[in-house]
Amino acid sequence: MKVKSGIAQMLKKSLYESLNAEMIERVAKDVIPGYDLHERTGFPPNIPLQVQTAASRIVDDIVVEDKFLHFIERLVRLDREGFMGRPYRIAGLREIFKFIGAEGYLWDEETGHFMEDPRIRRTQDWGRLIPGEELRFSLLRVDVVKNSRIVKVHGESAARGAYDDLRGILARCAERRSGRIWSWEGDGALAAFLFGHSTTSSVLAGMALLHELFVYNRAYNRMGESVRVRASVHTGPIRYDPDVGEILRQETCREVVESESRWTPPDCLSISPAVAGTLDRVILDRFKPAAEQGSRAFIYSIGLGVA
Repeated sequence: MKVKSGIAQMLKKSLYESLNAEMIERVAKDVIPGYDLHERTGFPPNIPLQVQTAASRIVDDIVVEDKFLHFIERLVRLDREGFMGRPYRIAGLREIFKFIGAEGYLWDEETGHFMEDPRIRRTQDWGRLIPGEELRFSLLRVDVVKNSRIVKVHGESAARGAYDDLRGILARCAERRSGRIWSWEGDGALAAFLFGHSTTSSVLAGMALLHELFVYNRAYNRMGESVRVRASVHTGPIRYDPDVGEILRQETCREVVESESRWTPPDCLSISPAVAGTLDRVILDRFKPAAEQGSRAFIYSIGLGVA
């Protein structure tokens, strides 16, 4: 997020009116691990810093390190929960929220994060990820079954039209659950989920994809042949990079591709054991252990007793 000078000044004022220098630094350390205010300012450790000096330097630093939204989110938790039994009220939070909203972000009460306003934009980094930052993502991999044969039989134009429809279905299923489409190359796609219950969101998106595709093939597909997919969900650490090609080389991405291509039957969604262990029983019960020997995946399809 690009932080304008007006909102930065508002945050500085809010901090020195609400907290002492020690508490402001403590919040900064939660957002920037290892943060040392005296080192940043050049003052000797034995000299106390004025609260205005602390607030000004810390806000400047979080802006430079692109941690502004993270810092405000931490202040919100401090305002609501206090610290070590002591309440803290942060002045001016309502006005700061308005400024952030004007920049195209909405407060998500469920996750306690600012998210891009989807009416304005949807970017692959949710408008807040930092290159090099390692986080645990949930990934939904989708691949079209027998893509080459479809193109050969029905022609590129008809296949392209059907695949454009599939892209729209996947985007709708993923973005409704705060996911982002990271890549779509040829006949394969990758959607990423990060916030809230990301594994649940990614699994529900995959299930919704199968259901919507079922309806599409029977009511709207003009190609004369059903578009069939294999889908798989896996979760694991990924070091974020604006270059999606670099992301796709990482182990978690390679694992979800292998799960889709090796263990997932057509018209089905598979989930890895890492995902299965996070799901509510009412969702997990709709999956069955994979029939293939050596697979630890769980499989869902519309034909597995789903109404």
